[in-house]
Amino acid sequence: MWDWIGKLDELRRSNQLAVLVTVTKSSGSTPRKGGAKMIVLPDGTFFGTVGGGTPEYYALEDARKCFETMQGGNSSVPLKQRGEFFACGGTMEYHMELVNDNPVLYVFGAGHIGQSLAHVLEGTPFRVHLIDEREKWINAPTLPVGVIRHQCHYSNFIAKASWCDKRTFATIITYSGAMDQQVLEQVLHQATRYVGMVGSKSKWAGVKKNLEEKGLDLTAVRCPIGHDNGGNSPREIAISIANQLLATYYGRE
Repeated sequence: MWDWIGKLDELRRSNQLAVLVTVTKSSGSTPRKGGAKMIVLPDGTFFGTVGGGTPEYYALEDARKCFETMQGGNSSVPLKQRGEFFACGGTMEYHMELVNDNPVLYVFGAGHIGQSLAHVLEGTPFRVHLIDEREKWINAPTLPVGVIRHQCHYSNFIAKASWCDKRTFATIITYSGAMDQQVLEQVLHQATRYVGMVGSKSKWAGVKKNLEEKGLDLTAVRCPIGHDNGGNSPREIAISIANQLLATYYGRE
């Protein structure tokens, strides 16, 4: 049996949207039996198999429709000749489930605010990825178990990460203003639903001027980040950021 659980975890860590196809029932002569699994990516790449030939062809077609509608479902495939496709005569039913379709938050900076934000968002739909090259911060033992940690430079992560304008959120709260600007400049070239950066109005004015001179559009960037709740501690700032993230996700702003 192939390690489909390991593959799903790998895709989860890379924020890769996929469809998990599982054979739920088979009758008559079929190439695979109940429980057989295949994982399909949006570009048509797949891992595992539900039997090859006719069942695989139609499973891939149905998975493509799942990506279009962002909904899973069930399907039945009679394994009879369809045009040029020859089959063995039985019937297969399978279930298609979208995986990794949660809203994903990339938190650039594992400092006090970043760690507080990871705690505040625990139990919400957000899948939190924390990015920082500093070993002490990224390996903090108090971080929630569900947080996906990336100990690497921000630029390396941005280049390799998966981006989607419907479900990717990014918060920029690194250890320096110069680094914040560098990360923002790179993130602006990616597909996102939300981008926010920590900072004062004066900091934002300087960053905005610098990046607009490079021809970048910053109209969608939230800075100062979060809803103004009057607080200034890391936890209070994290709560204000979480409020804004959730309001955006649920279409309240």
